[in-house]
Amino acid sequence: MTPLESFFKNFLEPFCYLIYAIVFFLKFSRDKFFITKILFVYYVFATILLLLASINAMRIEQIDNNWMYNIFYLVTICVLSFYFHEVLITKTKKTAVTLLLVTNVVIFIVYDIVLGHFFGAFNEQAYAICFISVVIYALLYFDQLLRNVTEQNILYQFNFWLVSGYLLYFLGSFIIILFYRSVNIDDSGNVWALQNIILFLSSAVTLTGYLRIPSPKKIY
Repeated sequence: MTPLESFFKNFLEPFCYLIYAIVFFLKFSRDKFFITKILFVYYVFATILLLLASINAMRIEQIDNNWMYNIFYLVTICVLSFYFHEVLITKTKKTAVTLLLVTNVVIFIVYDIVLGHFFGAFNEQAYAICFISVVIYALLYFDQLLRNVTEQNILYQFNFWLVSGYLLYFLGSFIIILFYRSVNIDDSGNVWALQNIILFLSSAVTLTGYLRIPSPKKIY
């Protein structure tokens, strides 16, 4: 494996989460919102965890990283559910987020804890449900955006860029993971690299959107 292939298959993922962490660090220095702080801590955690998983994957001796990704799956759905619960306005949409979160947590408890697969298996079905849950969250947000049009330029709304990036990544990942088992084991690394490229595009959308947004004083 060439260094470039290794980067795309192993280290592009934590690099993308580092981009997200930088974005939320910059945003938190501006607005000090609690949800911004939560997302910043989440992305720092994700960067470190996935970097360790990538380093383990590069070792000669085979080290099982599945437990790291199982932790990452649970933390991801919890944090993003909290974010969308805060962003969405109506009680119906908030209830939908809560129900999907409970569904994901129950699946994690049953599959990873009760059935004992926490250290031994990568659960594609659980990830697929997590991905489609976030896609539904994003669609609920865009429905809310269309129903509550304001005079403010939509391109000046950070949540628009963030959720756009989420929709791009999680929808693409949902499609990929549906076909993950049908891929030859020798090609699984290429599939993972494709998913990482989509994640990079997602982080780039968020970063670009943030940099395009002027300061509150300039907006008003």
